[in-house]
Amino acid sequence: MNSTLIRGRALVALLGTLALASASQAQSPNGDDLQQTVVRVAYFSGEVSYSRGDNPDDWQPASLNFPMTLGDRLYTARGSRLELQTEGGAIYLAPETDLAALNLTYEVKQFSLGMGSVSFRIRQIGSGESFEVDTPNAAVTFDRAGEYRIDVDRDGNTRVIVNRGYAYVAAAGGEVPLEAGKLMAIDGIDSPVYDITSLPRPDSWDHWVETRSRPSRDTGSRRYVNADISGVDDLDQHGRWSEIPEYGTVWSPANVSADWQPYRAGRWAWQDPWGWSWVSNESWGWAPYHYGRWVTSRSRWYWVPVGPDVRTVRYAPALVAFVGGPGFSSSVSVGGGGNVGWFPLAPRDPFVPWWGSRARETNLTNVTNVTYVNRTYVTVVSQNTFISGAPVARNTIRDARVVREISAAPVVRGPLQVVPVASSIRVSTERPGSAPRPPAAALTRPVVTRLAPAPAPALFHEKANLIRESRGAPVQAAEAARLSPDSRATRPTRSVVVDPGRVTLAPKNARGGGPAPVLVTREVTPGQTRREAPPAGTREMPPGQVKSAPAPTQQQQQQLDTRKAQEAESARKTQRQQQLDTRKAQEAESARKTQQPSAKQKQVTEEQKAPPPKAKAPDQKKEQDNKGKEKKDQPDEKQKG
Repeated sequence: MNSTLIRGRALVALLGTLALASASQAQSPNGDDLQQTVVRVAYFSGEVSYSRGDNPDDWQPASLNFPMTLGDRLYTARGSRLELQTEGGAIYLAPETDLAALNLTYEVKQFSLGMGSVSFRIRQIGSGESFEVDTPNAAVTFDRAGEYRIDVDRDGNTRVIVNRGYAYVAAAGGEVPLEAGKLMAIDGIDSPVYDITSLPRPDSWDHWVETRSRPSRDTGSRRYVNADISGVDDLDQHGRWSEIPEYGTVWSPANVSADWQPYRAGRWAWQDPWGWSWVSNESWGWAPYHYGRWVTSRSRWYWVPVGPDVRTVRYAPALVAFVGGPGFSSSVSVGGGGNVGWFPLAPRDPFVPWWGSRARETNLTNVTNVTYVNRTYVTVVSQNTFISGAPVARNTIRDARVVREISAAPVVRGPLQVVPVASSIRVSTERPGSAPRPPAAALTRPVVTRLAPAPAPALFHEKANLIRESRGAPVQAAEAARLSPDSRATRPTRSVVVDPGRVTLAPKNARGGGPAPVLVTREVTPGQTRREAPPAGTREMPPGQVKSAPAPTQQQQQQLDTRKAQEAESARKTQRQQQLDTRKAQEAESARKTQQPSAKQKQVTEEQKAPPPKAKAPDQKKEQDNKGKEKKDQPDEKQKG
């Protein structure tokens, strides 16, 4: 082959790699310091209700691709089913299930299950991550990737199933490990008892989950997209992958109109701490709108993904540039009630988010002297359409003069100065008041927590004035805490540590039922080192599925040693107490038998008390003769001298 051609192809490949790396790095906005994250509403059938953490009394119909976050709650009515997607797996809700997010960060996934059945398919759990599910009588922690199921009946009793993986179940001051292939049933609220048995046969719900999760194992898109990005499973079914020399492997949607472009088939909603967030109507509309960038080539739009080699990936409410600004023009002003415009960002476009600490810096000004690749593809709507959550596609402004003026406006850097209203936090465009609610018992019954849950977010009406005063800047967690001095909980909770130093969790069967519970001394802080679980075998853990844990620091090792010593001392105390109880029981039984002797024992006792019979005369004479003989045989004391 011609050497010049070889060098040319190598150069094209190198440029494509560099461009892809640039795109991957640019998608994580500089200054995005938020730790809070979201879970995607990926699929549902039937009636599914949604309650926002900042508006908890308003139950609304759920919406596809809505980002569930801290304090939000979901309920599936009879005959309904739901799939949620996290960065490292999927969550499936069976009919009549109540699930809430007690904490959602990149390090902690903590949910409460008030009633119903939930299955978890976890692809990966990092060494510093915690994944906990809290029920009315137990706190379940997933130790590693695997397949889990948790059932809660209407009385609050819990069943934990580990098909693959390893879990810890904590209740009433104690904690029990649960390995793959086991089921643990915890019955009772105040004085729970447990039993560990083999797995039951899969039921119809298990079969549905298996069918629903199968595409996620077979998708080819995982080869091109970072593993921490959810929503990738939909891309193979709704589009195709191809190569563009300048950007590498890219994806384009199928079955779209000729004038289709990103960020039009959907609406805008307000969600703190990110502010304005894009909610797509498209079934595949998650990963391409919250990660990566968009480019055009050969009259088609292509999504440039975040590659598998990128170490840190952060959720973004949207990756667009807003145009316009206060005082730009009375007809197109973003802040004065005119129109709002935006366009998709390309891989090399600069971007400063409108959320996080960087968005509040006072020295940020409108971006100038920058050539944006997609600047000519501006979508424009009225400000009323924007803030009310109305569908964008049906309300796009196509007046050439307005679009031209908005396109020429400066790019907004920092918070978008459009203040949300009550309709901005609507989950769905369906009519309000039509969503079923969970039973009252499920809403008010406390759940047991191993991790201390995060405070619920401030109510929207409490923070509306602050958003207005800050000219559209989202409310951060610290500010929300100041708005609500009395921390409000997402739902009632109680710690697994009921009486420090005391374990009331007990096996249902004293002769078996699994390992004895280990004392839980206090609630665990996120990322704390737990006691070691058995190493995952090939049956439980495919090679390379879980990130390897780094060596513990000196402080972590000291904490681990202290924890092990406490557990060993607790085990010794339990063993000594059991031995003492056994000995006391034996002594009590012996005393009872002594106090009530049998007739034969009475006869023996009387015989023992009677004096020995006197010897008869001949026997006495014989005895005297023997003594005299013994004395005669002994040497005289004088002879000895």
